[in-house]
Amino acid sequence: MDFIIVFFTAFWLVLVGELGDKTQIAAGTGALANRKDTFIIFLSSALALLAVAALTVFFAGLIPESWLPKVELFGGLALFGYGIYLYRQAGIPEAEEAKDEGHGLVLFVSHFLVVFIAEMGDKTQFATLGVSIENPEHLAVVFAGSATALVTVTAATVWGVTKVPTSWIKRVQQVGAVLMSIYGLYMIAF
Repeated sequence: MDFIIVFFTAFWLVLVGELGDKTQIAAGTGALANRKDTFIIFLSSALALLAVAALTVFFAGLIPESWLPKVELFGGLALFGYGIYLYRQAGIPEAEEAKDEGHGLVLFVSHFLVVFIAEMGDKTQFATLGVSIENPEHLAVVFAGSATALVTVTAATVWGVTKVPTSWIKRVQQVGAVLMSIYGLYMIAF
């Protein structure tokens, strides 16, 4: 019975913590900027979040604490740069002609890295770490709860932005890009 409580503790902590989080803004803004490639944005975001959650649950003790400020600085720079890039791309329609063969892979890898780096040291990862420390015998359950919440929020974000009316896309992209850049600056400054 403990594993059910552990699962839902991790699930709800992470679900609520991820609502409106910088990585969800990145996923939503990325999906708006790449409306024809929303599955790539979803997959890269979800896998990056799952990778960080797995590192947090199973390997957190291996990451030297002295690295965290550098990781956060790098994550802030990545978010800031990605926000600027997306702001500049806002409202530019995707090319109708076929994109070069490597487009999907480049989009996947670049978006994965931004989300992965930005999520390192995030509040939801600290919450997951806390649940892991309190429940060392149920690490797989903690990961399952955290992972389920991360994928659920990311799917809702990416699916939700596909419902944004076409006339609003540029403005929503710009707002998301500005918020992402502000998050990045906050990570750099504090």
